[in-house]
Amino acid sequence: MGDVKERPTLRDERAGVTRRRIADAARTLFRTRGYGASTLQAVAQEAGVAVQTVYAVYGSKAGILHELRDTVLRQPAAEALYEDAMREPRAERKLELFARSIRRRWEFGHDVVAIHRDAGATDPSVRAEVEQVLDMRRNGIARLARSLETELTPGIDVAYATAVLDALTLPEVYAELTDSQGWSAEQFEAWLARCLKNQLLGIRPRAVRT
Repeated sequence: MGDVKERPTLRDERAGVTRRRIADAARTLFRTRGYGASTLQAVAQEAGVAVQTVYAVYGSKAGILHELRDTVLRQPAAEALYEDAMREPRAERKLELFARSIRRRWEFGHDVVAIHRDAGATDPSVRAEVEQVLDMRRNGIARLARSLETELTPGIDVAYATAVLDALTLPEVYAELTDSQGWSAEQFEAWLARCLKNQLLGIRPRAVRT
């Protein structure tokens, strides 16, 4: 028989709740006040815990930021959609699935990317983490572009396709359209899919009814 996984104790559950409260509080403050202007004391007050607890759980602001980064990287739903797109043989459907994966990732994490960029401007260690995340993103986009090579519209090569995929799926684009322009996440996904199919496959978008 396999090993039986032990159930978490009440103490473990409480520790997990405290950890999430601190991370959520920091995320709010980093987004609204800026990373540099947010102190651990302010994070503790926002989370409703002692500042010593914040130090004990995370050690530093950079420690909190590292966990927030992991929330963006570890998104099973977005990752599953991306892999579905990679397996999909039909180019149109591939781009639709990819657009959905981008929507899911930025819907829950575009603010964390902005926070990391803000922090990276002053903290070299954070800047290295940002570059690592961006490299992972670029590699995934290049992989998708290569999978479309035989389906690209005439005159477009993989390098061009990669640039288009990168530019249209930046978290800043998602933030501008949803936070500033008031689009829903569903509207962003539909727009992105239409743009990608038009730019890469030469499929003209249908007129949008008003």
